[in-house]
Amino acid sequence: MPNEIKAITDIFYDPTSTSDAVAQAGEKMFLTMYQAPPSERDLNNHRHNSSVNTSTKVKANLASLPPSQGAAKQRSFRVYLQTQQWLHNDYLNPARWGWVRDDGGVLNLVKTTDPISPHSVRCCATSRGGRCGC
Repeated sequence: MPNEIKAITDIFYDPTSTSDAVAQAGEKMFLTMYQAPPSERDLNNHRHNSSVNTSTKVKANLASLPPSQGAAKQRSFRVYLQTQQWLHNDYLNPARWGWVRDDGGVLNLVKTTDPISPHSVRCCATSRGGRCGC
């Protein structure tokens, strides 16, 4: 485990890391932090299973759920950008690393790239007469 964590953090310290490498390292870090079993190597799958387990409790703690893949990816991008800035590698474009500029040029963080709800929920929510057309 310590060697795996070291390999993950090395990605964040490497000024030549690609966005794919950062996203994968970030997902592995979140899976480790949220103690995903070895069989769950996908953050969305672990989030779903954690959600099912939490929902069966009398008092569900939704704050304890791991982030979705899209949210973890954007968070990992921002961690990478911050790490590189601490290392004085100030040449990275924040708009490629978890931030977006608005019309006034102000940087705003990108929380996630995931849809707000799954397609099946969106479709049923827009159906007519209470019947889902999916």
